[in-house]
Amino acid sequence: MANNFSHPKIFYDLLVIYKKYYSIHKNLPKIFRVTMGEYIMEELSKCMKIVVMANLKKSKDDYIKSAKLLKNLRVRIEILKSYFLIAWDMKFISHQFFADIDDRLEEISKEASSWHNWFEKVLLDPKGSNGQPKTV
Repeated sequence: MANNFSHPKIFYDLLVIYKKYYSIHKNLPKIFRVTMGEYIMEELSKCMKIVVMANLKKSKDDYIKSAKLLKNLRVRIEILKSYFLIAWDMKFISHQFFADIDDRLEEISKEASSWHNWFEKVLLDPKGSNGQPKTV
């Protein structure tokens, strides 16, 4: 049985951030690592989960849920940016690492916005996008 499911680019972009952060997570001061560091890992995991859930779309209701999930994703990206800013401000991560992660998170936020706009267009267009009908 062939599996046609594949993750979108945004998932792999989040995975890159996760791997980059994971490599420094273990070297952070313990008090930061078990508090803010764990929040960062948790938010990254939740973001990847949201992307997978948003990508599983079959019906109009799924498209509506996906659009809402992508709004939630953008909020979580902003939360992640603030957590990384705290880590940088406390000098636990380098300026270069912070700049790289911040740029990547900004790109992911833009991707999520574009994806959200696509869902909105499909929901508003009576014929749907790519010939997909709006109805169930």
